[in-house]
Amino acid sequence: LKLARNKLSGIPEDLTNIRNVEYLDLSGNPIAGLSAIVHGLYCLTNLKHLYVDTVTPDEEETIIAEIASLLSINGTPLSDDVDENEMRGQAGAPQTQISQMASAVSTSLSPKRSMQPVTVKSRWDDSDTAQVQRLYQIANTIAGRSTNRAEFDEYTKSVLSHLTTLIQTEEDPLKREAHVLTAKKLLFEYCFSEAAHGAQRFDPILKQSLDTIQVTYSELLKSFEQLTKNIFEEKVRRVEEMRMEMQKPIQEIESLMAQLEAKEGHGGDKAAFDQERRKYVEEIGWLRTENEKLQTKLRQLELSRQNGPSGLSTGRSLGSSSPLGESQARAPPAIGSKVLTQRQLRDCIEEIYASKSKYDIKCAETHLPRETMEQHMYTHLNQKYGLKHIILEWATAIIQGIKKFSAEDNDVAVFGKILRNEIDEEFRFVQRQLKETVHELLRVYVKGKMPLKSDEEINNIVKKKTTGTLLEEEWIDIVKYMYNNEDAVSVIMRIRDILKQKAQPRRRQAVRRGAPTDDKPPQIGYAEFLRTLLDFQLEGHERFLSRFVRVFKMHDTDRNGIVNEHEFRLILKTVDPSKSEEEVAGLLDLIDPHNNQLISFSECVTFLSTELVKLMKEEGV
Repeated sequence: LKLARNKLSGIPEDLTNIRNVEYLDLSGNPIAGLSAIVHGLYCLTNLKHLYVDTVTPDEEETIIAEIASLLSINGTPLSDDVDENEMRGQAGAPQTQISQMASAVSTSLSPKRSMQPVTVKSRWDDSDTAQVQRLYQIANTIAGRSTNRAEFDEYTKSVLSHLTTLIQTEEDPLKREAHVLTAKKLLFEYCFSEAAHGAQRFDPILKQSLDTIQVTYSELLKSFEQLTKNIFEEKVRRVEEMRMEMQKPIQEIESLMAQLEAKEGHGGDKAAFDQERRKYVEEIGWLRTENEKLQTKLRQLELSRQNGPSGLSTGRSLGSSSPLGESQARAPPAIGSKVLTQRQLRDCIEEIYASKSKYDIKCAETHLPRETMEQHMYTHLNQKYGLKHIILEWATAIIQGIKKFSAEDNDVAVFGKILRNEIDEEFRFVQRQLKETVHELLRVYVKGKMPLKSDEEINNIVKKKTTGTLLEEEWIDIVKYMYNNEDAVSVIMRIRDILKQKAQPRRRQAVRRGAPTDDKPPQIGYAEFLRTLLDFQLEGHERFLSRFVRVFKMHDTDRNGIVNEHEFRLILKTVDPSKSEEEVAGLLDLIDPHNNQLISFSECVTFLSTELVKLMKEEGV
């Protein structure tokens, strides 16, 4: 929480609502002494780093003494070990073997990257050791058996050694925590037994009472342990049930698509076919939405299993919060036959792009995973319309529009391929840059041919050309400047083929009429020239990504354009088997720094650019 330079004279006394804050910056504020902040700081039980530059050195010492969790103040790290060792030495608690063993346990319990629990305690720390030793000191005083300390040290060492072995072989954070608690339980029972044994010297009935209390608490703890185990097994069972349920919508979609293709292949009455087609498209849209909801719930369960009982769910889906059974039992809503014009479709695409850019920024700021373009299309429509049947109507219309206009509109084709995870989202910026580059090169060319004209006149000429046609020398000059020799030849030949196909009908008509053929230099419309370059760029990018797309889809088992850490590791090892574990971990820290376990296709392409170039060379692309 960064509150620097906000003209604060103090902070509220009750900050329990943000007690999990670990970093607090109050520097540059006119805080009126320690009394203005100390009560609020007491509430921040997890505070590790504090910046406050208006307190005196004595007040700093007070803060350090009172805030036990603090690791640094005003950028200066604190040495907690010295103070703790002095305190333990004054209490007369043994330090050597037990402290060394506890340090070994803490080191072995350092969580792996794939397991970063939110509130789960999966390590043995110094406070645990101190707690056990304080309890034993009390029990030992009651028992009066000072010679028994060596036995306690040996028992503690044995328990911690066994704990280390268990933790090193356990990946699940909840089970790791269970092992830690079991170790504490064993040591506490040992101390309690010592106290009960000492109580027999004073009152045999008291010993019997203490033994009964110990047995009762032991049974209670066993009951809680069994309850935790049952909850875990129930969660696993629910995840498997949802995984099986997810296959049903996918199979129905594939069945509907097969029926649709079969209908199209047989021909027949076009009106009847179109009506049947609309019906299938509506059902497919509904099934995809239901499948997305199931996938999101499954992700939430998997994340909560990894992050512990209070892990934050990052899945996002469209639809109501009704129970799963109800959503599946409900019949698909009737969807209208909305049809979008090319202009309307382009406007929708631009709205989705703009919304996606803002949403990505928000996700980065809040450490949430990015959505795929398909997910965000539904998010955007949900925010805009709210009602499910309207959302599905628009989504269906957009998908139908993409199929209709992709062949003649490169922007539509790019959006469709991004939705299908055939190219990355960032490629749309490449196409936008190409348009700007072509326009600027045309302006430079015109300026070079007409150096005496003013900028306003040049702009008018360029505007006229961008709405009309280009001379051969103009478009050839632009192509040669933009591409290397091999690509330039390919583009020039492609454009000349287009011009030749357009010229043939006119020549035939001229020959039939006996009129002379038109020998004017061929000209191409600016829009068609630009579309040719954009199509060429898109085809090249598809070739560049072709093998990676196959690899990604092979490991993206639920086909939603998102993989978890395990699937990403498999993809990376397939793309570049030479990668070491350290290199893989480094890439994971870059692509998924907050361990959301939701890595999109576009993020993979962005962060694996070097590996993809190497893959392209191996393929000979």
